[in-house]
Amino acid sequence: MNKNSTAKQFDKVSLEYDFVVSLTEKGDDILLENMPKQRGKVLDIGCGSGNRCILLSRYFEQVVGIDISDSFLQIAEKKKNINGINNVSFINMNADEMYFEEKFDMIISRTTFHHLDIENVLSRCISLINNGGVIYIKDNVSENPTPAKWTYVVGALLEFLPNWRRYGLKNAQRVFSHSVSREWLSHLAEDRYLSESEYYRIYEKYLPGCFFIKEGWAMNVIWKSN
Repeated sequence: MNKNSTAKQFDKVSLEYDFVVSLTEKGDDILLENMPKQRGKVLDIGCGSGNRCILLSRYFEQVVGIDISDSFLQIAEKKKNINGINNVSFINMNADEMYFEEKFDMIISRTTFHHLDIENVLSRCISLINNGGVIYIKDNVSENPTPAKWTYVVGALLEFLPNWRRYGLKNAQRVFSHSVSREWLSHLAEDRYLSESEYYRIYEKYLPGCFFIKEGWAMNVIWKSN
């Protein structure tokens, strides 16, 4: 997918996407359980609206978040300022071309790698990680590389009642509206996900000794540098 196209798509849905993920995505147990002992700098690839960077600011001396959506980064900056956080910086940067002079003790990414040249970015991550550091990637996994739009609509319908119970009617309606919006479905129609076997083949090649945790729609990959 063209990076300019991806950025424009996320710019269009940034406010509603941020609302949905901030409301529904609370579990970061795998991330927190696999943090390195040395916690100087951490890099978040595809940081979006900054939720994980805000979280990690409690544990690391310095947090860097990169994304290609200006709208996401504006939301992230606002959150940082509201919370009075001064150890987080956000940069508009394409991960396929990322370059840093410094190295990091942890590199994380969530639901971003399917937009990237995975092998290229993994190589860059390896060059940027300190000895003893951790690379943690969570991304979509599917035996169908590009699920049909109707599957997302059905999924949104099935989630509506549980979301109503968890978050109230108005919030559930807002989540549903985002999930079936033309802009969001158009974005999803251009995604391409790895299958489970592709995860093993690619990630074990570049991150030997990594381990995998599958969680429904997502695959978690954790690798510790020696």
